[in-house]
Amino acid sequence: MCNMMKLREARFKKNMTQADIFKATGIQISKISIIERGYIMPTEIEIKKIASALSLKKGDIIYG
Repeated sequence: MCNMMKLREARFKKNMTQADIFKATGIQISKISIIERGYIMPTEIEIKKIASALSLKKGDIIYG
């Protein structure tokens, strides 16, 4: 299961907005918001992109 709070916390720690994540990943802002709130699970590719944008390992997002 994806740790959505970890994503939001990591984004805040990096002083990044959802728009910054969009620019780095191409994932729409609305989808980033929905992922962070835990309403949907990101795909494997999205997890990799988000992890890269936040300088995290994929496992950090999946297992928190």
